Amino acid sequence: MVRELDLVRWVCQRAPENGDDCSVLECGGWGTLLVTTDSVIDGVHAHWDEYGPAVFGYKAVARGMSDVAAMGGEPLWALIAACLPDAVSEEQARAVVTGAEGAGCRLVGGDTAFGPTTYVVGTVLGRAHPKGPVLRSGARPGDQVFVSGALGGAVASGRHASFRPRVEEARRLMDACDVHAMIDLSDGLATDLRHILEASQVGCRLEAARVPCNGVPLEQALSEGEDYELVATMASDQSPPAGFVRIGTILDNPEFVLIGEDGKEEPVRIRGYEHGSR
Repeated sequence: MVRELDLVRWVCQRAPENGDDCSVLECGGWGTLLVTTDSVIDGVHAHWDEYGPAVFGYKAVARGMSDVAAMGGEPLWALIAACLPDAVSEEQARAVVTGAEGAGCRLVGGDTAFGPTTYVVGTVLGRAHPKGPVLRSGARPGDQVFVSGALGGAVASGRHASFRPRVEEARRLMDACDVHAMIDLSDGLATDLRHILEASQVGCRLEAARVPCNGVPLEQALSEGEDYELVATMASDQSPPAGFVRIGTILDNPEFVLIGEDGKEEPVRIRGYEHGSR
């Protein structure tokens, strides 16, 4: 069975414009265009009968906005492509559109079809910050690791269907600091932070006592995903805006370790969600 990360790496090798959370397209005097696409599939990312059509539209666009924020950019426009149930009502179909509009990015087009599998695909286009897009590959030894909010419990609480993309937080962070690397947390801190470490060829010492848990055990906060908070690295002399919490330090070796509240150090073996994994 194909692994998601292997497929993504193969695609990226074929198109150098593929960035990290977004593709990066240079547009001359206009600036740098960030483009990303995400799907919300019935039974995978949400349940149509449980959450309703508006959530499918909202989450398809909000996930893309989170990707743009993760590269330090500003989402500007969105498109959606929806495959709806054959028996969908006009009210439900319109709810997909109004839900997408509610994410906060201008909806400028899309496509509609009807078929046996229900899904909505959102494409978001944005502009990079004047400092340039933030990649996963820029983390440096000695950097401090920060997270924008508490982690865990997003699925059980329903937050995964109504999360707010951290666009404003990313803008304030970019304005105030020189951010070396950043990613949004869709698949869990343990997995997504590992993407930064692998791309930057560094390691990390994570401090258990500092990880903000949203009323869940630490292991769940590390592995569950769907939080859509930001994780960023920057030099130790930088002071991020209020709301960002320091959770660790970047190492000059490939180790990824967790310092427990008892002071003991152990490797981080937890992995979050990955499509196509078992």
